[in-house]
Amino acid sequence: MMNAMKRLATVAVFCVSIVAALKYGAIQPIAAQENTVKKINLYATDGYVKMPDGSDMYIWGYSLQNEKGTAVYPAPTLEVTEGDQVEITLTNIGPSKSGILPVAHTIHFHGLNTNQKNDGVPHTSLPVFVGKSFTYQFKAQYAGTYFYHCHVDTVEHLQMGMTGSFIVKAREGVNQAWTEGPSYDKEVVLHLNEIDRSWHKAVEQRQTYDRTVFNPDFWALNGEFSGKNAKTSITAKAGETYLIRLINSGYQKHTFHMNGRQFKVIASDGRPLQKSLNKQSLTLASAERYDVLVKFDQAGTYTIHVDGEESKPR
Repeated sequence: MMNAMKRLATVAVFCVSIVAALKYGAIQPIAAQENTVKKINLYATDGYVKMPDGSDMYIWGYSLQNEKGTAVYPAPTLEVTEGDQVEITLTNIGPSKSGILPVAHTIHFHGLNTNQKNDGVPHTSLPVFVGKSFTYQFKAQYAGTYFYHCHVDTVEHLQMGMTGSFIVKAREGVNQAWTEGPSYDKEVVLHLNEIDRSWHKAVEQRQTYDRTVFNPDFWALNGEFSGKNAKTSITAKAGETYLIRLINSGYQKHTFHMNGRQFKVIASDGRPLQKSLNKQSLTLASAERYDVLVKFDQAGTYTIHVDGEESKPR
C-alpha cells in the first residue's frame, strides 16, 4: 500500500511524459482551434456524503459552487476538447465545519502535460491557502482519460475525497476515442476508489492516526459505496459500442469485468495503445486509467463489476 501511495505522490511528471511517448509511439498533439479557451471555476471545501449504513462521512473535496460545505464525492467530472487552452481557477474557500484546521490545497492534473507552475505540486507550484485563488493554465494536447487530485499531503487529501475525473474529448464533437481514433456510440466514466472511514473520522475529530494502516471498509464506484464487489449497469441497443473510461484514483487494485464478456482495451493512461488488447477482465493499479470498447450485439441491460482487494481485519 505504501508503494502505491508513493507512486501516486510522485512529482516526476516530466518522466511520465517521456515514457508515454516511447511506449505509445509518436502521437501528434492537436493544435488549438482559434479562440477555444475553456474556463472552469472550482472551489475547495468540505462536506458530507451518505454511507450505505445511513451514517454521514466527512470529506474534503472540490465543488462547482462558491459555498462552504458543498464538496462532492468524487469531485465534479471536468470535460474539455482536444486542443483547448484550459484555464481552471481553484479558490480555497475553507471548511464549513468549525474546529477544522484550514489547510492549503492544489489541483494536480494526473497524466496531462503541464509545466511546473501549473502542475499543482507544492514547492514547484503554489499551494492555494484559504481565501486565495490560483488559475492553472495548460493546453489539452491529447484526447484521453485522466483524473485530477490535490497534491498537498497527497496521502491524506486524496483519501479525504479530493479527486475527480478529467476527460479530454476528440475535437470537432466526433464520437471517437481520439481524433481519427476508434468510434463509439456512447461513453461512460467509471471512477474507482476505496474508503477507510477511520481516516475520515480522525480528520473530522482532529485526532491523530497512523497513515501506514489503511484498511478500507467501503469501495466506491462513481461515488456509490458498497462492499468489496461494486457493480453498476449500462443499457445498450443492439449493435451499439460503448467507450468505458476506467480511472483508479485509489491506493488498492481494482478489477473490471462484465461476467465473461469480451472487450477491447484501446488506451492506457491517456495514450493510445499501438495494438488493442482483447480481454475479459482488467486490473487497474493505483492511478492507472484504461479506455475500453464494448460492442453489444443484442439489446439489453448489462452488469459491470469492479472487484476490490481484500481488506485486512482491524
